[in-house]
Amino acid sequence: MKKAIALAALISASAFAAGASAQTMDMQNPATSTAGVTVVDVTNDPSSGNGSRLPQSVSNPSPDVIQNAQAELQSDPGLADALTMQNVELANVIAIQTAADGGKVVYIR
Repeated sequence: MKKAIALAALISASAFAAGASAQTMDMQNPATSTAGVTVVDVTNDPSSGNGSRLPQSVSNPSPDVIQNAQAELQSDPGLADALTMQNVELANVIAIQTAADGGKVVYIR
């Protein structure tokens, strides 16, 4: 089940990898529950067995990407609460992307 969720996150995230900015904040659709938040642990790359990989901007994030993710957490308390409910340490968040359905894909290490 976790692999299926991680794969779905990877597929939705790959659609945003080619976008101009994966760090766009979406305050019109803030995450208020864990249902709209998918967490991907980049230290256990879920895609390594099927030939696809996480985007380079996520697997090796720049300081700016990490800083933008942390800033988004500060400005979106609903997202921070959803991650806390999933036992995610907020300091481990390295990137955040908004999925097509308005949900969030959160990358941690």
